[in-house]
Amino acid sequence: YFGLTFPKVAYLGTEPNGLDTARAHPELAQNVSYSEEFIPSPNEDLRATFVRLDKAIQTAHAKAKTHEVETLVLDNITYLSNNRWLYISEHEKKFGKGGELDTRGMYGELGKWLYRFTLFNLCSFPGNVVVTCHEQREGDEALSDKVDPTVPIVPNILGGFRNKAAGMFSSSLYLGVKKVDGKHHYFARCLKGDLRAAKNRYGLSEIIEDVSYQKIINEISKKG
Repeated sequence: YFGLTFPKVAYLGTEPNGLDTARAHPELAQNVSYSEEFIPSPNEDLRATFVRLDKAIQTAHAKAKTHEVETLVLDNITYLSNNRWLYISEHEKKFGKGGELDTRGMYGELGKWLYRFTLFNLCSFPGNVVVTCHEQREGDEALSDKVDPTVPIVPNILGGFRNKAAGMFSSSLYLGVKKVDGKHHYFARCLKGDLRAAKNRYGLSEIIEDVSYQKIINEISKKG
């Protein structure tokens, strides 16, 4: 919902039925200029799915040059990382010297692919970029290795890239929803707190109620 409040969206979906939100909200649907979904299926080899994703990224960049698109939304990187792991497991298996499956090396490949994909395709986009992600509670063993163990709620991204992803973006916002007087109100945590390492480089308030693109622009304008 939040991502679709941005202007002239190129929506790239890895979440089944991700565009249902737009279909249910005409005011959001009008913000979608281009969309394509990348859901693995028995009718398409995963190689072809990722080839389509690469082409869609190129299309979004091209449309940004002609001002047909102002925002690139990837919904979501949680499923993208899982789908890439399926791809690696199917097409890029690694084996040790004894012939055993080298899952550690495969996770390494996953991390390198996610970093390259994010850097080349998302960070280079000449406009707004919104990457959605589920959240998870870090396990005790992984948490003990973190620099700051007070933030156990982390991005739900398969492999070690979840520890690097936030640093590649200007904002890492944690979204929530609460019910007030029978209505749902969406909010964003923009600074560290509530067990989450939220951050931003725009001077946003700790919490933005009913968060949207315009609310964020208004916040930035007030700080300016």
